[in-house]
Amino acid sequence: MTTLSDIRTYVRQLRLRGVESVEIREGERLVSIRIDVPAVSEGAATPEAAPTPDSSLIDVRSATLGRLLRSHADRLPVQIEPGDEVSQGQLLALVALDENLVSVHAPVDGSIGAVLGAEGQIVDYGMPLFQLKPRQR
Repeated sequence: MTTLSDIRTYVRQLRLRGVESVEIREGERLVSIRIDVPAVSEGAATPEAAPTPDSSLIDVRSATLGRLLRSHADRLPVQIEPGDEVSQGQLLALVALDENLVSVHAPVDGSIGAVLGAEGQIVDYGMPLFQLKPRQR
């Protein structure tokens, strides 16, 4: 029987290989998976940060699917809010996927322009979570 964990694994593999859809048949059961976001090839940059239409802002994106945690008792006691100054590599949020916590980090030094994801929201791979204004050098 195909489990939710199996489906998540299939989705990750589809994205890595650039495949848009797959069907899996187990007896009478048919599971069909279709990927709507652009595929990322191995060795390519993750979708954690991408330019927005306003070239002065960077979208900080989820690198996985799961439940957004803007705070966490052990790893992120204070939520990041608009206007907060952040440093490159700073932890901004976590995405809970099964028992795993996937970190979302600031790709550059700057200030948070907007928070696009809500606490506990289900997020998908590549979904924008924050907008970041890079610090001028």
